[in-house]
Amino acid sequence: MSKVVLTDLEFEVPPNWQDQGMVTLTIPSTDKNVRPNIIITKERLAQPVDLKTYFAKIKEAVQARGIQTFQILDERQIQVGGIPAMQMVCSWDLEAMKQMLGDNPDALKNIQPGQKVQQIQVSFIKEDVAVNLTASFPAEQFEIYSRPFQKFIATIKSV
Repeated sequence: MSKVVLTDLEFEVPPNWQDQGMVTLTIPSTDKNVRPNIIITKERLAQPVDLKTYFAKIKEAVQARGIQTFQILDERQIQVGGIPAMQMVCSWDLEAMKQMLGDNPDALKNIQPGQKVQQIQVSFIKEDVAVNLTASFPAEQFEIYSRPFQKFIATIKSV
């Protein structure tokens, strides 16, 4: 039987269950309107796929959101826990995203004109498991928040 361990919670997983899912971590912020976060998803792959092909699908899904101001700022291969990974940094204007969400008055209600977000997307594959780390930060504070994200990535170990 395998075990899942979170910061303050631990549970056993029956042998015939699969652990797929998502965890969101929030990085501390001094601004009450900013909640920088890291979303970690784990996906069991139905069939083998190489990293380049998998990452192309992830990139396509991000671009398919249809945000008009979306742009890729950087894309490169990196290592995560000794495993080859792909990293992409992208950006968009939150006002464009707000418009895309339509008439929902609560959708991104604190957005100011010209406010941009930058996002880091990191993906790697270990055996039949794909892991995606997505971190979103206000563009003007990207350098501040990307440092703890990169330190977090450096702690990942393959077990």
